[in-house]
Amino acid sequence: MAVSLKKKLVTIYFQELKYLMFQQIAKEQNRKTAELVRDAMDEYLENHAAEKKAFSAWKPVSLGGLKDGAKDWISKDYQEEILGSAF
Repeated sequence: MAVSLKKKLVTIYFQELKYLMFQQIAKEQNRKTAELVRDAMDEYLENHAAEKKAFSAWKPVSLGGLKDGAKDWISKDYQEEILGSAF
């Protein structure tokens, strides 16, 4: 299964002081704050992942496992369930 390298827009709530600190560090390094947040996420995953599993081994907690006959989590087997009427 191929994993997309596109960026995903997310909303994150920070404590104001911590965000201001990130902004200051970004300014000092001539970088964007969002870039520092992405780097922090990458570092966390590298250093704190309990088990380094392939993406294909991940399972959404709420679904409880693949449906019989489904080969992955992004196939048409789950599109309606995940996306609902938006699909």
